[in-house]
Amino acid sequence: MRFAAVTAALLLAGNAQTSEPADRIQPYLTPQLVVEIAPGRTMNLVCRGQGSPTVILIPGLGGWSFVWSEIQPTLSRKTRVCAWDPAGLGFSSGSPEPQDALHQTFDLEKTLSKAHIEGPLIVAAHSAGGLVALLLADRHPSLVVGMVLIDPSIPDQTAIRERVAPAFASFGENVPKAAAARWAQCAARIRSGELKDGTPEFDHCTRQSFVPAEFTGLLERLSHLNAMDPARLDAQASANLSLTAGAIEAINPRRRYGDMPLVVLTAGQHPMPPSVPPDVRTDAAKFFKALAVGHKALAALSTRGREELVPDSQHLIQLEKPGAVLRAIDSVLPIPAQ
Repeated sequence: MRFAAVTAALLLAGNAQTSEPADRIQPYLTPQLVVEIAPGRTMNLVCRGQGSPTVILIPGLGGWSFVWSEIQPTLSRKTRVCAWDPAGLGFSSGSPEPQDALHQTFDLEKTLSKAHIEGPLIVAAHSAGGLVALLLADRHPSLVVGMVLIDPSIPDQTAIRERVAPAFASFGENVPKAAAARWAQCAARIRSGELKDGTPEFDHCTRQSFVPAEFTGLLERLSHLNAMDPARLDAQASANLSLTAGAIEAINPRRRYGDMPLVVLTAGQHPMPPSVPPDVRTDAAKFFKALAVGHKALAALSTRGREELVPDSQHLIQLEKPGAVLRAIDSVLPIPAQ
């Protein structure tokens, strides 16, 4: 998570989408392939294209299928591509389970099973979604045949950040905690009847930031879903509070991926708001160096792995520099894709 830079990049990308053909973004505006993974729990997939292997797109913290709108249409001309909405985001329902990396992996496994997506799979994952990708590949080595990790979180990331960049760690912890507290409070007020659907206060309280403001109809639909299912907001709060747990769950000293094609993309730019204190900026630079080392370690999990710097991109590489992500996925796809 890159705090203000994430939101700014999303808004810029969202504004750019207004000039794109309607059919490019239409699949992300309504529920697509919705499957029930447990009584009262449904998950949404946006699947486009045909062929094998199937590419599974896993978003980072707070993201959902829309963040792949610059990638999926082009990629789907070559093979089948499915973008996943985690619990409480996009058109997936909430969840009573913790939203750490392991539980999200369980949800994704059930979603793929119910949707009859049997593999082989190429997994492309962004940020904290990278931990889910690692766990999925660990648990299903014969199913996952290739992986692209896009500026991913790394195993034990919280502890590493606290060790090499304590000022940045302390500063950074406040952002997800504040967001979690807001969403939990919104959910409680919806359940009590204090917060009413259709009011400006309700929309402000429940709005998902990963949606461009131009799509007011979509924002209203998602807001209405939150009114009917406040557990969606609980799930978002849980995800924000589960970053440390997920990073610990992803620790696996025995992890090896043989000769599986594996690409790790590293963002080259890390801007921070002007209000960030100088000591935090200094610490942040130390952390991003440690993160790059962690990315190289992830690439080394496969004899065919490589780490690639995307120097002119911030954290959301799939929106800022989609060509880099498309090239990386192309490089792990069998040639030709069936």
